[in-house]
This record gives sequence, C-alpha cells and structure tokens, in this order.
Amino acid sequence: MTFTILITCVGGDLAPQMIQQLKLNSRHDIKVIGVDANIEASGQYFCDEFSIVPFGGDPSYISIIQKLILLYNIDLIIPTSDEEAIALSSSRSKVEKNGCQLACVDSEIINILSNKAETYQFLKNKGVHVPITHIINNYESLNSIVDLMYKEHGSVVIKPALARGGRGVYIISSLFEGVKYFDDKREVHSDLDTFVDKLMINLKDELPLVVMERLIEPVIDIDLLAWNGNAKRIVARKRVNSAVPNDGHIIIEDKSLTNLGKKLIELFQLSWLYDCDVMFDSKGNPCVLELNPRQSGSIAVTIAAGLPMLDDLISLAKGEPIEDLELPVNKRVIPYKSLITITK
Repeated sequence: MTFTILITCVGGDLAPQMIQQLKLNSRHDIKVIGVDANIEASGQYFCDEFSIVPFGGDPSYISIIQKLILLYNIDLIIPTSDEEAIALSSSRSKVEKNGCQLACVDSEIINILSNKAETYQFLKNKGVHVPITHIINNYESLNSIVDLMYKEHGSVVIKPALARGGRGVYIISSLFEGVKYFDDKREVHSDLDTFVDKLMINLKDELPLVVMERLIEPVIDIDLLAWNGNAKRIVARKRVNSAVPNDGHIIIEDKSLTNLGKKLIELFQLSWLYDCDVMFDSKGNPCVLELNPRQSGSIAVTIAAGLPMLDDLISLAKGEPIEDLELPVNKRVIPYKSLITITK
C-alpha cells in the first residue's frame, strides 16, 4: 500500500538529492508530494506532485495544507523549515484530524526551541553545557556588552534569539579585518571597529539578541532520530567548512556527542527527526548552538553515507522497528553539481 508523504520547503539546496535518495532507495512504497513558496523550487522536479504554498507564517498556510492533505490523502507531513514546523505544530489538531501524522515536536517544545535565549536557559537549568551568554533586550546596551565579552574572551558572537537556520550571525575577532560574508550572508565575520561603526546598526530591529563567547570549530551537526523520548539513531557529522553547512561532512564517532544527543531527546521527549548544531568551548566541552524543530537541511548527507534516516522515519510512523546499523565512521560525503533534463 502506497504511503504518501508531504515534504515542505523543497527548494533547499540538497532537497533534490534527499528526494531522489528517498524515492530510489526506499524500502517503502511511497509517493512524495512537495511544497514550497518558490515557484522555481528545484526539488519540485523530483516529487510526484508539487504545489505552491505561502510561507509558514502566512495566515492561509494551514488551510492550504489541509486541502492538500485531503487532495492527496497524505499519511505523513515532514516539515523542513522552522516557520512551517512552528505553524504546523500550532495547528496539529487540524493537520492530524484525518489520520495524517505530523513529524514534528509539540508546540510547547517548539516555543522553547525557536528562541535561542529560552533554549540556552532551559538547557542550563537541566545541567546541559551551554555557551557563556548575555541576552540583550535593549539596543543601547549592545555596544558595552559586546566590548565586555570581547575583552574577556578575545572574540564574540552575536545572533538574534529568534533567527532561523543560522541566519544573522555576526562573529567578531581580532583575527578578522573588514567584513567577510559566508553562506549567502547568513554569517558575517568582522573586526570590532567595523562591527561597531558599520554593522551593529543592522541588529537594531532584531531584538532580543544573544551575545556569547565564540566557540571552537568544527561545527558538528547531530541528526537525532527519536521516538517518545528514546533515541533511535544518533549521527554526528563534522562540517568540512564550518561556516558553510552544505560544503560536505565527515561522519564521526564521539561518545560525548552521542550522550548529548540522548540527553536532548530525553529532556524534550522528542519523536521524529531533528538537527542539533554543536561546537566546543575552550575546555573541549560540547556546547549546543541550537536544536532545530525539524530535520537538518543537509540530512541527505547522512542518507548518502548509508544511514536511511527518512526510511526509518517512515517506519516509525507505521509502527515498524528499524534495523541497527553500524555507524560509517570517517566516511566523507561531498557535494557536486549535476544536471538533469526535465519534461514538465
């Protein structure tokens, strides 16, 4: 019997790869419905059906998703953007009333995860190691706090507490000169004077802000597959380029990261698939940068490495067990450009 999945935000860079992997190698008989706000979303050409939808924050978003659920008899919705996960979770009763399942944490947990300040405070209260942080609610105090942190730590990171997908991150260090942009301007590097004189004003309307110690690279992506607060599969991936998450990963094995993943799953009583970004403090302790309320935009990396995370997700939705697999430690997965001819 065909199992129909609706995947949101199929315009992501690795969405075509993810959908191809799922359709060509799945142990399930599946049909993929893709949606995106962009009519040019490249992932649409790899789906069985595609629909344009508004952004997750649009008032009409849920009603349009409801219509698609009925039209295609959707069995499972997999949100792949924060905004859509938030919107869908907040309307779970409407989304799931016809038997459709939503692969997303409950709205109470999303309210914590979508705010970095609240996430850090929650984790700190639960004994999970987090970066040294200051929460800025008043723009006029930003300069003095940045200066204080800079003097104490030699570098500093500033990010909006409510930013999505690593956007709006400023890293200030004496090692930098001028301004340099990374990951389509999501991350900005500069020296202190340049930040204060030219860049700081960009954050005036982004309050509250998190000002934190700069952690030590590499950035690690941890894929967390869980069910009812129990870890089903935890995969740590070291980024080849910490500032650009889609430049490739190396699968690693680190007990401290595995234990951290298990702790997060237990604390938040997670089910489904999530993404946690981690770096290390000066003492080598792993620190949570953010725990995203949806799967990683680069989940295709883990699947390409031989771990069928989306197949496993479908199995969990069906109530089926998943197979224990050996972690492909040190396997490196790299991106490359490819072409395909479309007929529609």
